Amino acid sequence: MQKFNFLFFLLISSLFSREIYKEIRLVIEDGNTIEVLQSEHLGIDHFHINDDWIQFVIPSQKIIELEQKSLDFSIVHEDIESYYASRLDNTYEARDFELGSMGGYYTFAEIEEQLDKLFLEYPTIIAEKVSLGLTLEGRDIWMVKVSDNPELDENEPEVLYTGLHHSREPMSYMNLFYFIHWLGENYNVDPEATALVNGREMYFIPAINPDGLVYNQQIAPNGGGMQRKNMRDSCLGTPTGVDLNRNYSYMWGYDNQGSSPDGCNETYRGTLPFSEPETQVVKSFVESRDFKIALNYHSYSNLLIYPFGYDPDIPVPDEDFEIFVEYGEIMTQYNGYLLGTGIETVGYTVNGEACDWMYGEKDIFAYTPEIGSFNDGFWPATNRIIPLAEENLFPNKFVAWSVGSHYNLDFSIESGDYLQGQIYSTELSISNAGLSSSTGPISLYIDSEYDFINFDIPTIELDEIPARSTIDLGDIFSFQITASAPSGTMAEINLRLIDENGFEYIEVLQLIIGASVDLITYDFENDSDWTIGTMDDDANAGIWEVGIPQATYFENNQAQPGSDISEDGQKCFITGAATSPGSVGFDDVDGGKTTLLSPSFDLSDHDEVLVSYWRWYTNNVGDNPGTDHFYVDVTNDNGDNWFSLEYTNQSQAEWIKKQFFLSDLGLDISNNPIQFRFIAEDIFNTGDSGTGGSIIEAAIDDFRIITFESSIDNCENLGDLNYDGILNILDIVSLVSCIVDANCGTNSFACVADLNSDLGYNVLDVVLLVNLILN
Repeated sequence: MQKFNFLFFLLISSLFSREIYKEIRLVIEDGNTIEVLQSEHLGIDHFHINDDWIQFVIPSQKIIELEQKSLDFSIVHEDIESYYASRLDNTYEARDFELGSMGGYYTFAEIEEQLDKLFLEYPTIIAEKVSLGLTLEGRDIWMVKVSDNPELDENEPEVLYTGLHHSREPMSYMNLFYFIHWLGENYNVDPEATALVNGREMYFIPAINPDGLVYNQQIAPNGGGMQRKNMRDSCLGTPTGVDLNRNYSYMWGYDNQGSSPDGCNETYRGTLPFSEPETQVVKSFVESRDFKIALNYHSYSNLLIYPFGYDPDIPVPDEDFEIFVEYGEIMTQYNGYLLGTGIETVGYTVNGEACDWMYGEKDIFAYTPEIGSFNDGFWPATNRIIPLAEENLFPNKFVAWSVGSHYNLDFSIESGDYLQGQIYSTELSISNAGLSSSTGPISLYIDSEYDFINFDIPTIELDEIPARSTIDLGDIFSFQITASAPSGTMAEINLRLIDENGFEYIEVLQLIIGASVDLITYDFENDSDWTIGTMDDDANAGIWEVGIPQATYFENNQAQPGSDISEDGQKCFITGAATSPGSVGFDDVDGGKTTLLSPSFDLSDHDEVLVSYWRWYTNNVGDNPGTDHFYVDVTNDNGDNWFSLEYTNQSQAEWIKKQFFLSDLGLDISNNPIQFRFIAEDIFNTGDSGTGGSIIEAAIDDFRIITFESSIDNCENLGDLNYDGILNILDIVSLVSCIVDANCGTNSFACVADLNSDLGYNVLDVVLLVNLILN
């Protein structure tokens, strides 16, 4: 009897004790390893893979199955839940965003509390939480709406954000709360937040799987719980439950690799499509609205996944594929997430999945963002919560824009010197990249803060621009540079589009007035007298060198350029190009900084010079995208003091032209030589995962120092102030303007306007000009 009681106690204990999850590294035997693991129902959910091994988390009971199949593996973490918990800190104080009591993550009660707080703090734009229905265990699945009239159902484009299909992925809802707080805090403060709230209806379901979350709270109160599924009694042991993200009807049960019929498997799909009350709630709500885009958040792997996931050989139609890719590439341009279908990203198929259902049956452009790197895992360290939420702020804003009208301006002007008295035309086209047509008039304004730039037509108004269409306005805007415009001036032309919600889209054209003269040029095709390295450089790879760039890519994101920018030639200065075999991580900047120094230049004969160069800089892929910097400095005292020309962490996988007037820095070039330095760095910052920064690549090409023509070069144009080849009353008007304008004639037009050569502008010059005209 005692033996029976003991066995009964062990059975009951096993039913209610938490499952131990281990992280293992398994040796890859052949190219079919992942398919074998799936077909054996070992429940792989996210993994890290290289040529020799695959690393993933599985329940401890599955270890026996690995051993029975004689698979070669080692254990990385005996208890991954304890490992995650060791990185979580309830005393960590975050800036301007309230963290939760579960290692920084919200408990389910705190999710409800936060929704109530948001409503109380921003009642004019955030609705009171609404229960869409109940879970298996009777908990509410809450929804909150953000809009300018949140209690009204307006005719505005709608977007959906969801989190916590899987209860061990709390970043999925922390990210959403961060976005909602951003909208509330910035409404009527930030123009973009204000326009989004006024013109969109944004719906949030932060926690689709509250039951699983509460169970994780019970087994791991400080965070780290590894329950994935809901709490359906599907298994005599663990892990019990139905994988809600395999329970949707589209291609439900398509095969036993993309989902499992085994109730003890992590991807158990349930007995029928929508067998679970949680997915039924989502289904009913989606069918009651008109969502155009949905983001169904998960973690982890730094991915952005779009349909279809059930079969790698079945793509979406071409027109929709273009939209999925176009929007996806924009959303991942800053966070560096890998874009693709499930088989292209996570490496395995899924069926009965939410995004496949939303797109396949409801025509919603649905994506699955997988937040966090492999190092972050399911429960990122507390100090990673805000950085991970911040890197998804742009995608969250972008999809809200894209469900309505969303404009792109292509505004350009012919290249070259921009001379006084000349008329120039621009080229303009406007694209509505959004999924909805504009709902009201669109206003265009062109202006400049400089009064020597005059516009023929400063304002126009447009009617509707259909969704996904472009209108070409050609040279509708033109301008003239007046004769009195000073040479060597960097001027800006501003084009503003104001949409139906009052939001401004702004494009700025930069032009430099006057005829330029190259003082110094380098295209780096031949041996250069530039210097690589300084005493305090500490990078151990990716050192500056002259070479022919070879394009490198990391998960479809380009890191290194594939060509230089010169019209003639192939070479440029680049960080590790010549020795790189095309592998993105082989010779990028690692371990510190690398410096490129120009020669010293004597510019003492010139009052003003312009420095111009083209540069390439990427840092948006790898463990810690966007945390490192590229900077350019100049010195006029042999390096005792350096003045910054630019300092950026913005990754741009394209050649960018930069130009600066040294006088804008207040730099004296009359006595001492000038020298420049270009620095790319890979630095470990507090809070970084792994060993340091991301993949860092930089390049420099076509370096120029430019001055502008003096007046003596224009003496054959004496009196022709508007450069139209004719002396007439218009030149007299321009000369009078020069006399009134104290700055007129200080540069290249002295001999044109100073007719009596007295180094000034007065009535005597007007008299002489009148005589020239009469004669």
